Amino acid sequence: MTKGAWNALAVMLMALLFVLVVTGVSWPEGDMDDVSNEDLATTLFGEQNTEGYALVVFLIGLLLLVALLGGVFLAKEEKE
Repeated sequence: MTKGAWNALAVMLMALLFVLVVTGVSWPEGDMDDVSNEDLATTLFGEQNTEGYALVVFLIGLLLLVALLGGVFLAKEEKE
């Protein structure tokens, strides 16, 4: 078998494993929790502008963006 055939077989096995795991999980049914949009907004942004998690989520997103751009820059091959 060629390397491409082994790669295709590995992808198919991983896909089969993913499908088996997802279908094997007993997913909860019915109402989960009574959480409203207002409760979610209060948790994310807080009652005032000084509390909540919005700034933290923004900074984590910014950090991930910078890490992604740095990885692309480091992986780019230079032409001579």
